[in-house]
Amino acid sequence: MLIMWIITGIVGAAAVMIGLFRFAAAWRPQPDRGDLPTTPLERLGWTGLWVTGAVGAGMVVLAATNGAARLYENDASRRIFTILLLVGIAVWAAVWRVVSRPQGGAVIDERDRDILARSFSVESVVVILSLVLWTVVLTEVYGDEGAVPIGYLQLIFWSTFILGAFGRSLGIVLGYRRGPMVDA
Repeated sequence: MLIMWIITGIVGAAAVMIGLFRFAAAWRPQPDRGDLPTTPLERLGWTGLWVTGAVGAGMVVLAATNGAARLYENDASRRIFTILLLVGIAVWAAVWRVVSRPQGGAVIDERDRDILARSFSVESVVVILSLVLWTVVLTEVYGDEGAVPIGYLQLIFWSTFILGAFGRSLGIVLGYRRGPMVDA
C-alpha cells in the first residue's frame, strides 16, 4: 500500500508539471503581435519554464529510482540532487542577471512590471496546490505511523521551491499571452 501511494504521488506531481509545461509551450504568439520579438522578461519566463522543467524532471527521476528515504541517506544521490538544483539556480540567476542589467541592459517598462506583479498569483496557486498534494499523499501513507521520514521533508521543500519558480515563469509567459489588463 505504501509503495502505491508513493508512486501515485510522484506520478501525479510529474503529470501536473508536464501538463502545465506542455500547455505553456504549446502557446503561440498572439495574432496582433505579428513578428515582434520577445521581451527580455518573456525570454526569462520561457527560460524559467525550461530550467524548472528540467530540474523538476530530474527530481522526479531521482525520487522515483531511489525513494525518498534512500535519496536522503545515499550520498551519491544527494550530491546529484544538489548539483541538479545548483545548476538550475545558476542558469536562472545568469539569465536574470542579463535581463536586469542596469547599464545597457533590457528596458523594463510598466507592462513588464505589471506582468511580473501578476505572476505572483500564478506562483502562489502552484505552490498551494503542490503543498495540498504533499499533505494528502503523506497523510494517507503515514497517517497510522504518526511520523513522516525526514527524506520527504527535503522533497517537500525543494519541490515547493522549484514549483514556485515554475509557477512564476508560467505566470510571466501567461501574462504576455493575454491581452492588456485594464483596471476600472
